Amino acid sequence: MSTIAALLRARVGDTHIGLVFEDERYTWDEIVAASAARAALANERRVDGPFHIAVLLENVPEFLFWIGAGALAGATVVGVNPTRRGDELARDIRHTDCQLLVTDTAGIESLRGVDHGIAPERVLAVDGAAYAALVASHEGAPLPVEDPQPSTALMLLFTSGTTGAPKAVICSQGRLAGIIDNVINQYGINRADVTYQAMPLFHGNAIMVNWGPALKVGATVVLRRRFSASGFLPDIRAHGCTFFNYVGKCLTYILATPPTPDAADNALSRCFGNEASATDIAAFERRFGCRIVEGYGS
Repeated sequence: MSTIAALLRARVGDTHIGLVFEDERYTWDEIVAASAARAALANERRVDGPFHIAVLLENVPEFLFWIGAGALAGATVVGVNPTRRGDELARDIRHTDCQLLVTDTAGIESLRGVDHGIAPERVLAVDGAAYAALVASHEGAPLPVEDPQPSTALMLLFTSGTTGAPKAVICSQGRLAGIIDNVINQYGINRADVTYQAMPLFHGNAIMVNWGPALKVGATVVLRRRFSASGFLPDIRAHGCTFFNYVGKCLTYILATPPTPDAADNALSRCFGNEASATDIAAFERRFGCRIVEGYGS
């Protein structure tokens, strides 16, 4: 059974573009190096107790670098929902026994005045000069000599909390690697694909059916800070995206934008998601000239 750490190791030296974010471009080799630097940083600050790292960020490259760091270091990344506020947000962090909190200025402000249980010196603000210097001091860090076991928990993914407080679902490195193989086999994800990632990275859909498969085959991920219905088609066209994943009412929101006669003039061929209605699926396939497959899992 494989691990996410092993999949990252396989991308060492790969100069194919693995991540596009706004005006930033990263090769897979650069992504692995960035992950290794943060893994070294995490190990340096590790203390007794569960090796859990909370990440409270929008969809930015740092989020993916820290997932990679967790995989290499054998840590567990807790994707925290940045739309939650106050005591509910603090509760999610306390509930998962985190040693470190990786966030930004906006995240720190959202936590002001609440007890999240992490000391100030163990909060890393990725948009600050101190963080940049800290990461720079670990640049060039080697990959660990040995990879974590497949049973090592890689992520804690919160449920929606529709029947109570959100619960953290454990996803091990081996389980995620197995899901990735299934997605690649079912949807034919390959190195030539350009996957459009607008769903939140704290959610399993984003990691399991987009970033993970792209990592395995060395495809390109186009990362959007947050979902935008009006920005969907321009993004798909600008980057030549071939695969899109979604959850919830995304298709409804996209279909609510004004239709154009040439909407199907794009590279998009496959989509995967859940919770869309049959009517929206049919309308989306007609408008954008692609195939949608629905599925659900936890």
